[in-house]
Amino acid sequence: MGNKKKEFSNDFDESYLGFPNGKVAQSIRKIISPSLSKHDVEAITIVLVSHLMIEEKINELIIKWLTIHLPKMGSKNKKGVQVNDAAHEEIEEYVKKMDFSKKLKFIKPLGTLLWSDDSKDIFNDFYKINNARVEIAHRLDLTKIKFGNHSLATEAGIEKFLDLAQHRLLNVSDLVELIDS
Repeated sequence: MGNKKKEFSNDFDESYLGFPNGKVAQSIRKIISPSLSKHDVEAITIVLVSHLMIEEKINELIIKWLTIHLPKMGSKNKKGVQVNDAAHEEIEEYVKKMDFSKKLKFIKPLGTLLWSDDSKDIFNDFYKINNARVEIAHRLDLTKIKFGNHSLATEAGIEKFLDLAQHRLLNVSDLVELIDS
């Protein structure tokens, strides 16, 4: 019973696998790039998680858009799966494997309808967010990534990025609502 509790509790010095709490990420950071500060790691996390949230919302939008009017079929495929479920799963798998730029191109007509004159700037922001993710994934250099004339290596830069990412996530949510109506 004690081991089960240890697995789910944070009131101990080691993870359930025996790693010292708080040391795994610190050790990995030192191995990957010893020059990264705690702020750098926080900034990287914010960029990657924000991008992931936006991409997941775009996935939801595209999947809903493509599947909302699938014809209702009573038949099953050779594996015994309802044809509708199989089609939905196939679309979902395809969308999730698309690269971010293709997803943006796919939703651009819908975004242009909803955002009209602002759509060009909104889509440019999506590309800026994606470029920040790419720069981090390939170079881990926050100083070269700028938002609002501030480097992501600064608190002001990461705040500008986060504000922009939150606004763009809301924009995608508006598109999902449009599809739902």
